[in-house]
Amino acid sequence: MDIVSPTIIVGHYGSGKTEFTANCAGWLERRGQRVLVADLDIVNPYFRIREQKEPLGARGIRVVSSNYEDDYYLDTPALAASLRSCFEPEEGRISLVDVGGDPAGAVALARYAGLLKNRPYRMWMVVNANRPQTARAESVLAYIDAIQRSGRLEINGLISNTHLLRDTSPEDILRGDALVREVQAASGLPVVCTMIEERLRPQTEHLELLGKPFYISLAMRPAWLDGAGEDRGKDK
Repeated sequence: MDIVSPTIIVGHYGSGKTEFTANCAGWLERRGQRVLVADLDIVNPYFRIREQKEPLGARGIRVVSSNYEDDYYLDTPALAASLRSCFEPEEGRISLVDVGGDPAGAVALARYAGLLKNRPYRMWMVVNANRPQTARAESVLAYIDAIQRSGRLEINGLISNTHLLRDTSPEDILRGDALVREVQAASGLPVVCTMIEERLRPQTEHLELLGKPFYISLAMRPAWLDGAGEDRGKDK
């Protein structure tokens, strides 16, 4: 993947943008990169990259957010001064920025748009065809336009990530690939990669996908959620 600093990740709620950010941070760290991760989501209180502060920090990856004194249980709907550093150049460091999951969440980006004038950056949209609001190419294109207007920055790449969490199948991945092909044809935006859970590698290595496979683990999916689902099933 052609990653520069900053690389900004946007997408609809449930698209997998935070999952991509967590996995990408680890991928970069394993390649010897120094990584800074910014949680710019001040809209959605669930499944945010700040919740990965401790496991990422154990690998030397710093996570900054709007939380009071870096405690993600004490949340504030504001932008901490430390977030600005993620949009400023620093030699030898890659910044990944996880943004709120809709045009309202992308408004936070507008505050930093001026810092990126005449500077290279990446802003990639994660597309999940299993989300009702991004199930069709025209809907994805409208979403791209709305995020760009809110954030005052241009999306310059797509990430294919059609999934159903643990129930994702190769058929889901192929359906997502068909969708991003339509979006690329209409927009000219390149498909950066296709996110695929590692367990599906044997079933997907032969697939001809527009975006090169990026195999991930589900860092943002707590194990207790899977257990809770099984318990509910037993009660029925």
